Amino acid sequence: MLNFAAIDFETANHNRSSICSLGIVIVENGVVTDKLYRLIRPRPNFYCSWAADIHGLSYYDTLNEPEFPEVWGDIKVEF
Repeated sequence: MLNFAAIDFETANHNRSSICSLGIVIVENGVVTDKLYRLIRPRPNFYCSWAADIHGLSYYDTLNEPEFPEVWGDIKVEF
């Protein structure tokens, strides 16, 4: 598999909609050709300690960031 996109989501709590960061790497012919990392204000906007322990993000890291629908609107055009 030489061409693919790897996508990683981190969440702030147990809700599937609580995406707080997104990473994407594009590989073409076995070579990384593009990558993106974005912080996202989760919905609902609270962090469980177990999640913060995993990714190291907190409420204050994403407080002024856009929510996922806005971020996805930008990303889907780019990728």
